[in-house]
Amino acid sequence: MTQSVHNTNKSTHSERTGKTLNPRRRVQNSINAKFLAITLPLVIVTTLILTIFFAYRAQKTMQKELDLEIRAFAQSFGNTVDNLVWNYQIKELNSALIVVSSNPDIIRAEIFTQDGNLLLADGVSPELLGKDSLSVHQKIFHMQPAGSRFELGELVLHYSYANTEKLFLQRTMAEGLRLLLVAAIITISAIFAYRRTIGIPLSRLLSAIQTTHESGKWTMADWDSSDEIGKVISAHNSLIGDIAKKEKDLSESEHKYRQLFDNARAGIMSTRPDGTVLVANQTSADILGFDSIEKLMAENATQFYASSKDRQRLWGLLKKNREVSNFRARIKRKDGSNVWVEFSGKLDSDNCLNGIMVDISKRMKADQVLKERDELHRAFFDENKAAMLLHDPKDSTIQFANSAACKYYGYNKHELTSMSTSELCRMSDEEIFAEMHQASMKRQGYFNFIHAIKDGSLRDVEVYTGPISLGNRQLHYSIIHDVTEKRRLERKLERMATTDQLTGSLNRHALFSLVKEELVRTRRYGHPLAVLMFDLDHFKQVNDTYGHGVGDKALRLFALTCRAELRDTDVFGRLGGEEFAAMLVETNEEQAMAVAERLLAAISAKPIPTDEGTMITITASIGVTMLRDNDTMEDMLRRADRGLYNAKETGRNKVIKT
Repeated sequence: MTQSVHNTNKSTHSERTGKTLNPRRRVQNSINAKFLAITLPLVIVTTLILTIFFAYRAQKTMQKELDLEIRAFAQSFGNTVDNLVWNYQIKELNSALIVVSSNPDIIRAEIFTQDGNLLLADGVSPELLGKDSLSVHQKIFHMQPAGSRFELGELVLHYSYANTEKLFLQRTMAEGLRLLLVAAIITISAIFAYRRTIGIPLSRLLSAIQTTHESGKWTMADWDSSDEIGKVISAHNSLIGDIAKKEKDLSESEHKYRQLFDNARAGIMSTRPDGTVLVANQTSADILGFDSIEKLMAENATQFYASSKDRQRLWGLLKKNREVSNFRARIKRKDGSNVWVEFSGKLDSDNCLNGIMVDISKRMKADQVLKERDELHRAFFDENKAAMLLHDPKDSTIQFANSAACKYYGYNKHELTSMSTSELCRMSDEEIFAEMHQASMKRQGYFNFIHAIKDGSLRDVEVYTGPISLGNRQLHYSIIHDVTEKRRLERKLERMATTDQLTGSLNRHALFSLVKEELVRTRRYGHPLAVLMFDLDHFKQVNDTYGHGVGDKALRLFALTCRAELRDTDVFGRLGGEEFAAMLVETNEEQAMAVAERLLAAISAKPIPTDEGTMITITASIGVTMLRDNDTMEDMLRRADRGLYNAKETGRNKVIKT
């Protein structure tokens, strides 16, 4: 290979010295011409732009310098002629003006008196002053012995840029010539550099490529440099040296991929539209039940389909989309048995199908088992008599609801699956958290919630919730049991256990429990607390005279009156018979006595009707006591009871504090 490349380089070198290189020279000249056509306009335009730019700056600089020079000249001249004007030396002033007018930039010089009258002038007449003329005004002062200044008049100098413009044009032309000379030198240098760095090596590279094309032998370019072009040519030469190795690697790769083709776990086939098998691997033969690839290729692929409709459907999709993916069909094996396969492939330019075929019989059986299991689970879920919901724990959205849930809540499935569980629950986040915490502490497997159904009514429910996995999704299922009636009965039993059935007040047990709890809180914070003990006066006489029905009315009216007069934070209950007690929280002695007196007045102001149609009034005796250090509940009730006894002994219908 090295020798042939070397010989080819020699022949290429001889060809470059003969007439056959004329086309390459034309190519090179064409490239040079293109380079000049691109660079020369850019150089000329750049030169003109730079010339105009620097000329404009130079013109403005010269004008600015002239303005400063005239102003400085006017100031100097004004300081010089002040004595001449003061002494009215006209002849000397006239000579001075002639000197001023000799300046080529000054057109006219004028001296005006203090009153604004023209004293002297020299230069062109005022009519010849053009629009482009400029003027500088300088006051003329005379210094007094005391140091003050006396204004004598004004010096006016008229000037123009005409002389400056001439000088500017001369400088501009000189600068332009210099820039053109520099541009020409740069262009010539660029052409020379381009030819040395790009033109010659590019010509040699093209010559080597053309020789390779004509002779069929890989030819290296004769050029060696470390610049970018040299690197490109070096890469070209390296590529030629690598081609033989690539060809060998390609052959090995073809062999390797042939092995992969033959040993692939998927069947690989290429068939014509008429069913002729062009290419197939061993796996295809195994799937179709043939002993060898040759026997498979001797058959027509149209006979492999268990149903001709599958073949029509497959080729219909291919004609429409030019490809198919995961197309499932039943295939008939050589022994007559059927297998499920999955096709994926494309049509080539000759409308031949190139694709793969995978036996999915086992997967189909597994899918069928999963489908049956899914249908079983769905039937269990949907036909369950208990309301069941599937919801996403991330956002509480309801993913599925069974028929029992739809019937219970009054929504159809579409409505329910468009809602979230938070829309069903009528508890605040704090209440929900407290319930979940309580359920966790009790280790119970359900939560007590309040749900709203479609008609707006609220129901007490027990919700049994657990996680469930559906594919890659983690959902929660909830089984909802309506316990509204159960909760109503529980609340009724609770009321019966804590409430006096006749008066609706707290019974003795509930009253004592609340008093004990309040004593603990009161001692912790050091707040005042009062206890009142009540007893209806002559209640036995009322029962004996008017009957127990009127007595019951008296007890109910007494309890109702007390509860109406007391605060919600106060505790009131029946101890037994006609005896009652009340606990007043955050209440001092003076306030407690005022409450007791108000209760006596309210009780006596409400008459009770009897069965005979008459009205009777009842009164009560009240004992009051305050919480003391180290008091127990029994201590307070004992003192209040003693006060009540004293009120009875001293005439009834009064309040006694102990």
